[in-house]
Amino acid sequence: MELKIILPNENYKKQLKHIAQQLKNNPSPFDIRHAEKIVEFYEQDTIASYFQIAEKNSSINQPEGRVPSSWIWIVSEGKIVAIADIRHMLNDYLRNVQGGHIAYEVVPEFRGKGLMNKIGKLILKYARDNFGIHEALITCNIENMASHKTIVRLMNEMGGHPDTDTIVNDHIEKRYWVKTKKED
Repeated sequence: MELKIILPNENYKKQLKHIAQQLKNNPSPFDIRHAEKIVEFYEQDTIASYFQIAEKNSSINQPEGRVPSSWIWIVSEGKIVAIADIRHMLNDYLRNVQGGHIAYEVVPEFRGKGLMNKIGKLILKYARDNFGIHEALITCNIENMASHKTIVRLMNEMGGHPDTDTIVNDHIEKRYWVKTKKED
């Protein structure tokens, strides 16, 4: 399956509604905020606002405590297979508590097809090429075994190191620094 990254755009509006239905009917307990926003806009029938917020989030001018981030879609053969949020930089909370640079969610109909590692590498390359991130902090809930395995695999393949785990809302948050370009 060939994957590429595109920015959110109105040409996929109908597909986005289909994804919102999937995310609502097949929620992951570890959904990223971006996925939650898609469902929220769908339920409120304000999907057009999604595109405005995506643009607003990427602006360098953010409210206190927020950092610029870009929502991206990973597509294959004209279908969105994953959604991601890349934070262009980290604030103290993202660096030391929870969040990191990258969060992504595979669309339910594409889960379990072995795409997470390939998608992760594509997102890391995009983060390096577009935002100058050379080592990305990626985190996950310790109970999210699929993400945890993927992050460790990415770290082992690309280079990087584990960071100190944190406790957030009574759960352990695993934290890893992953290089965005494979070490030679």
